[in-house]
Amino acid sequence: MSSKKKDPSWPVMVQISGEGVTAALMNRKAFRKSIETGMPWIVHPETERILPWPGEPQSLSLSEFSGCFLLTLPAGSIPEPYGTAPPPEVNPDDRTDMEESPPSENGGTEKNPVIEELSILIAQRHKTMPEGSYTTHLFEQGIDKILKKTGEEAVELLLARNDKDVIYESADLIYHLLVLLEASGLSWSEVTRELSRRHS
Repeated sequence: MSSKKKDPSWPVMVQISGEGVTAALMNRKAFRKSIETGMPWIVHPETERILPWPGEPQSLSLSEFSGCFLLTLPAGSIPEPYGTAPPPEVNPDDRTDMEESPPSENGGTEKNPVIEELSILIAQRHKTMPEGSYTTHLFEQGIDKILKKTGEEAVELLLARNDKDVIYESADLIYHLLVLLEASGLSWSEVTRELSRRHS
């Protein structure tokens, strides 16, 4: 199958009620997320990661024009969406390295496979809650939002239409599932034990 073309970013002109105009970047996925959630999602200019607008204000209006988007936010919204903080350290919306990461020499059977390492990293994020981390953002939203986000990722996997997207959306879903387990006080090892029980 052919791989999906990169989702380009376009300028989004932002009118904050009573506070003038600011600017940001948005692509099609960020636009869809903004419509679905009712709050704006934008693209970080350096990493191309999709981030929620700080403070998660309600989108008063969002429309698409040729080569740009127009967004209106309520008064009091943060006018500098990117601020000075570093972008999230864990990002489920970045495909840039998918075809560049070399496979494991032993076929992924190393003592600490990546899913266990990611579980440990997520647990650390839950404990320290570092500012600017996407994982921190999820934990701050609470279990109901994490459940909703996990469901959204499952739907995106169902809608995947080529091999690359299936792999990418599967990784998204597993990442959010690990966050959900951590937020619920559960662990990946409990899932693998249940799988082993069923297999035996």
